[in-house]
Amino acid sequence: MIPEISLTRALRALTFMSISFFFVWLINTDKLNHIVHPRMNPWIIAAGLLLLVLGFSETLHLSSHPHRADPVSHFYPFVFVFTIAYIFVQATTLEPGRFQSGPESLALQSSAIAQRGEIADKATRDPLPSWIVTNEDSYWPLYNRLYDKPEAAVGKRITVQGFVYRKKGFPAGSALIGRNLMWCCSADMAVIGYLTASPAFAQIQDSSWVEVTGRLKSIRFDPDGSGKATDVPFIEAESVRPVERSASTTIFPY
Repeated sequence: MIPEISLTRALRALTFMSISFFFVWLINTDKLNHIVHPRMNPWIIAAGLLLLVLGFSETLHLSSHPHRADPVSHFYPFVFVFTIAYIFVQATTLEPGRFQSGPESLALQSSAIAQRGEIADKATRDPLPSWIVTNEDSYWPLYNRLYDKPEAAVGKRITVQGFVYRKKGFPAGSALIGRNLMWCCSADMAVIGYLTASPAFAQIQDSSWVEVTGRLKSIRFDPDGSGKATDVPFIEAESVRPVERSASTTIFPY
């Protein structure tokens, strides 16, 4: 004889385990870092383990009092899960590509963070080389430095990698060589990068990954169409070549 089971407990067990296995999938496929900052990974893993324990606990009690109504408190975990999901969906994202060097810029707001660590300190304080080459570790402090004082880098060569991003209001024939900037999670992600111009962009689709080498100059630009133009670094491209998508498309300030 097949024992009767509580359908509500079975539903909870299935939900808890499904979410837990979803977390495992995110971690194993390295997709978690596209959603939340890496420093939050231990908390995500702990939440997944807790949900797995709750799922097993519900499974062990499936046939215990199958017709007894469950207390309202048994459904609180569902309220928590759906509340978090709603917050992520409704969260207001940052505007992509904030280039201003004024007091509201991402660069100035994070200057103290960008100077932490040996690599950030080196990129911030050492004299700029005649040929600037960005990498995953130096990208953020160099970005701060070049946007805060673009005139200091005029004439220097630079090589950057990123995805092609265009929007209305960009200078003719130009594109942003961008990266995603994440402070905490995907809800606060913004696109940052360097404006550059090249005839090659007419043949390159948006979101394609490229490596650009060129000379830096400073231009006046109003990215938001607000009538408040400011000085920003601009790359006069000498070469544009396709590259493989970076293993890390996202820049983390700290």
